[in-house]
Amino acid sequence: MPEKIKPYGLRMPDDLKDQVKDAAAREGRSMNAQIVQHLREIYQPSQEEIEA
Repeated sequence: MPEKIKPYGLRMPDDLKDQVKDAAAREGRSMNAQIVQHLREIYQPSQEEIEA
């Protein structure tokens, strides 16, 4: 059975929200997917980064 992901409310300044929205549009992602991708880059380093 797939893991259920619970909603999480996130408050951020309007200017930052606009930046995330623009970046998500450029990358063809939702704002949520954009934020998740950036958090993964920070907290889940790639194997190459771990081996360096």
